[in-house]
Amino acid sequence: MKNLVSALAAYSAIATLQLAFLSPVHANTDSSSEEKQVTSTEFRYDKPFLAAESLQPKTTSELANDSIVEQSTDKVNAQQTTLNLTNKHQQFLGVNKSSSDIVVSSVNEFWIYESWVTLHQDIDYDGYHSAFSIEFDADTIYTRAPVYAVLYLGKDGIYDAIHVSSEFYIYSEDSTDTFTIESSLISGFPPGEYDILLELYDADTEALVAFTDAYDDSALAYLPLESENNEYVVEDTVVIVEEHGGAWSLLPLFLLGGIVLTRRLRKLSHH
Repeated sequence: MKNLVSALAAYSAIATLQLAFLSPVHANTDSSSEEKQVTSTEFRYDKPFLAAESLQPKTTSELANDSIVEQSTDKVNAQQTTLNLTNKHQQFLGVNKSSSDIVVSSVNEFWIYESWVTLHQDIDYDGYHSAFSIEFDADTIYTRAPVYAVLYLGKDGIYDAIHVSSEFYIYSEDSTDTFTIESSLISGFPPGEYDILLELYDADTEALVAFTDAYDDSALAYLPLESENNEYVVEDTVVIVEEHGGAWSLLPLFLLGGIVLTRRLRKLSHH
């Protein structure tokens, strides 16, 4: 009797193992607990943007030939500029912000006239992209003004800062001075519909002077995005065990053996 019970337990264990092998295996795509990682590149005038070593304060004076005036500086100013940019990154990146927290300091001195979003890179063709770019045209009442932008990505009015731009000039209401930020989502963004928030800061005063979001511009709303670690096709993995002595797999044999043993146990219990 004990031998039969032990044999039945062994058959049940082997059958369970066989079922586990037959179960499909999926890669883990849960990104909710992953660290958010993003890489970004800046462009202007259809070329990669190179930050100026120093920027002069905003001005209302006329610019020579209405063109960009290149600046020069010494090593001390260059180091100070790098330090300032580092401090801005520490101030914004990794901080959550609600749309209700936005308070603009300037009054009609700066504004974001228009913005355009382009989606890139959908490797698995599931409709969710792991890269996007935003081009925006910021204007000001000043002839020239140094500014920088902070780019956020979020849902339901809660945003995470993913990039702080270099400082750059905007020129009055010039439509050719657009600035572009191209971002690749590396990890931490599960597939979903995301909104963009873009803030513009006065580089002279560090004050928030303008912003645009999904409420102001529908082009910034419900963007189908995901991080790169979700950009793959999930395939089912099935393990099939075959015996050379016949065409039946092991699982039906184990089940039949279990049925036979069960019937024998019932007969013995009746005697």
